[in-house]
Amino acid sequence: MIVTECTACEDERAAGATFCEVCGRKLAGTVEVEAPAADGKQECAHCGAAGSVGEDGYCQECGMMAGRSRDHLEADGGVAGAAVSDRGRRHHRNEDAMWLAVGVDAADVVVSDGVSASYDPDAASDIAVRTAGELLAGARHPDQPPPAGNPDETADLEGLEQPVGAVGLAGSVAHAIAGAAAAVASLAHTGDPRRAAANPACTIVAAAVRGPHVGYGWVGDSRIYWLGPDGVAQQLTEDDSWATHVIALGVDPVTAMNDPKAHAITAWLGADAGPVAPRVRSFTATEPGHLVLCSDGLWNYLPDPADFTRVVRDCLDGATTLLGAARALTAYANAAGGADNITVALVPVRPVNDLEPETTEV
Repeated sequence: MIVTECTACEDERAAGATFCEVCGRKLAGTVEVEAPAADGKQECAHCGAAGSVGEDGYCQECGMMAGRSRDHLEADGGVAGAAVSDRGRRHHRNEDAMWLAVGVDAADVVVSDGVSASYDPDAASDIAVRTAGELLAGARHPDQPPPAGNPDETADLEGLEQPVGAVGLAGSVAHAIAGAAAAVASLAHTGDPRRAAANPACTIVAAAVRGPHVGYGWVGDSRIYWLGPDGVAQQLTEDDSWATHVIALGVDPVTAMNDPKAHAITAWLGADAGPVAPRVRSFTATEPGHLVLCSDGLWNYLPDPADFTRVVRDCLDGATTLLGAARALTAYANAAGGADNITVALVPVRPVNDLEPETTEV
């Protein structure tokens, strides 16, 4: 993909622009923007120095703005889970966020997509995953403090008390999302006063896995899929979006998805969201599979379930680790255009017996 880049302020615009819309300087020409490296290494795009980009996003060798630490983040939980979040090719910052905490046959994972039309959407998604992730971990041991640290790093869940069945996990997910909603809403009254006029907002999707038991929930259009050993991946969530709403009313799906309002969300986390009612569900797996959580930066390029299944299976089969598969899915979205931030998490689920699936909606 070709974009026009301003070398003065690092703003990117569509090909053909003559002047930078941010700083007003005349643009010298166009450059081809490559997808971020799949191995996640920070390299300066200006001087090529490897590992030279500081936390402030500036190269320590040449001094040019080279990127921010949040532009590409990875969480490696080994065989228990992995996640990658990437800025993509068109956005100036990564407004997605993720949380992954793993243990033996246990994982808590949260993905959030900041609403770009709001103020500080990256702050909204960050506090959402931190709060939900900490509540998911802390819910099992009230006498212990929740794990702290970077939400994009793994936290140890060893020793967590195993819940009884999937229904208990669904309740924990509902509690975690409610806490995240309150935390995001509070941002409108803290920090930059401009937040009050355009409340920070985000989506959220979260899952808690203990053995074969899975509890999950969501608000917005970030998704979770179940990919079993055979067949087509099942979308477990239903988008809170304009398109989903009108399709349910009888509008032709193709017409709805081609409408400019198709991806407008009808539910979100934020001070202006009103009462937040997350949809929370649970099931007990009877066959091995993977949970795939992702923002629309990935699924927008794979709207057909069969295509989504094929690409995810290819990435899983072609990688030696879950992190490698998550990197490959991120690279796929970037190669397809990278028009949005991209976040994807993979969590394997293993059954313990051949009982019929237990499914409950809360």
